[in-house]
Amino acid sequence: MNREIPGFYYDSVKRKYFRIEKSQTAPAQADWSAQNVKRRAAAEQQAEDEKRRQARLRRRDASGVRRLRAESVPLMGGLLSREAGVFGGRGTAAPWSADEMVARSWVSRLAQKGEIRLWPGAGENRGTVSAMWVGGGGVEEDGLGAVCGVVDGFWASSSLIPRDEDDRRINFQFAAERYPRLGFQPKLLRAIPRQKRVTAIKCHEPSSRILLACEDHESGAGIWQVRARGEGAARSNLAQVLRGDSEELDTEFASLGDGSAFAMHALQPAPPNSRLTCIAGTDRGIAQLQRGALTMLTPPPQPGHRHHSFRKKKRPRTAPDPDLAPWQSDILSVDFLHQNSADLILAGTRSSRVCLLDLRVPPREWSVGSNTFRHHSSAAHVRSVGSTYHVLAAGPRDAMALYDIRFLRQRQQQQQQQRQQQQERQQWDGRWNWKWNDNAALPLFTFPSYRNAAHIRTGLDVLTEPGYGGGGGGIVAAAHATDGAEDRGTVALYSLQDGARIPAGEIDAIRAPGVVQSLMWQTLPGDRHPSLFVGEGPVVKKYSFWA
Repeated sequence: MNREIPGFYYDSVKRKYFRIEKSQTAPAQADWSAQNVKRRAAAEQQAEDEKRRQARLRRRDASGVRRLRAESVPLMGGLLSREAGVFGGRGTAAPWSADEMVARSWVSRLAQKGEIRLWPGAGENRGTVSAMWVGGGGVEEDGLGAVCGVVDGFWASSSLIPRDEDDRRINFQFAAERYPRLGFQPKLLRAIPRQKRVTAIKCHEPSSRILLACEDHESGAGIWQVRARGEGAARSNLAQVLRGDSEELDTEFASLGDGSAFAMHALQPAPPNSRLTCIAGTDRGIAQLQRGALTMLTPPPQPGHRHHSFRKKKRPRTAPDPDLAPWQSDILSVDFLHQNSADLILAGTRSSRVCLLDLRVPPREWSVGSNTFRHHSSAAHVRSVGSTYHVLAAGPRDAMALYDIRFLRQRQQQQQQQRQQQQERQQWDGRWNWKWNDNAALPLFTFPSYRNAAHIRTGLDVLTEPGYGGGGGGIVAAAHATDGAEDRGTVALYSLQDGARIPAGEIDAIRAPGVVQSLMWQTLPGDRHPSLFVGEGPVVKKYSFWA
């Protein structure tokens, strides 16, 4: 740092001092003239004052009030705001809304409450829970939950979830004394062939069936349905499925057949008001299971058409096959839209398209311009959140965002689209006559702290129950998958109010041996709060509120 000498000006470029001269005698535009030195000093002082002002504003909220540091703590800040009478949502004096304050306070005290080993012989770092379902349907009479899962796609197994007398921590020894007639050893679903790779496990509670999406490179993809014998029994058939042996179970395999699809990426059970049992995302489009028959929801390509994944000509990853619509391509995720769950479905494609499809309309009338929008990356997860038109999409390239599907933009002119649809109705030969466009919807907000470099199979689940941010918000549990070892096996929680990451107690300390592929929020019978079940390696761990 150069010493400031009164009456002299230091030129940092020439690295020498000049005597300050009067403006009348100094050369034109000289930096050491009295007028230029005075003007420069005033500008530097103004910049320094602006810098200090911006630093003060960063410590204040939108209303211009400087807040106490204690208000950044969810519980203390919420209570102080309520006592001060300024409790409100975003844009008000209070930092969070009532639901958001409760959700953040609850999340900050989540702690590990035991674990379940579906495969007792597996080592700590041997395999990963690649698919999992946790529920309590059918076993409420005993106050027990159940978990079904597979490790690395094979060895489907199920187990009851026993807890202690306070229904908090998983405790097998206490449950064996409390329920002497029940066996708590994990049971393999031996009816599932070992050569079948299980990619997803779900439960269709209206029909008391466990659904397992399977794929085989020889026989193609299909869905195994596991149910107990004796339909219409007084006790729930789901409880018998989770407790019974192989001899007491009926299994049925619904196959697409004829090589319609060879990979099945996602599975979503249908709501009770739907005529379907479930929908599935395959490498050739969307499949539907209805009355025990598995068929393609979208029309298949022409017999002479070769799927784009087998073409020798290289295409950009985001460019579609000119003969296929987005919903006929690789579907990575599916869901039912909560606003009209019986007729509207969501589908996320590998080519970054998110499709909103109406089952009441013939597939040939679906339009790429009005029924799809583009996500920033492959849509590995699409979820309908809340009771509104909000859709959460997540995938590689650290891309997770919340969209409102009511604001889909249509770039093509309405008359041109109507004319094209009329031509398709008159002469439709199974080929999709549409031009690739960049139709997109701007997200409401993104999740800047989300980390997923290049993984498709990562765990993600959304909690939107009332009292936990369900009033227009919620909590997103997402696994991080980066190339570095620091975030490779971690899990983070995010707010659906603004996309910010929430401090989550012991969940932030998770360090799984590999990328976490299975996450699920679930409230077990007897629990006062939901719990987050995480597949860490070959072990399923439970994270619950401490009280």
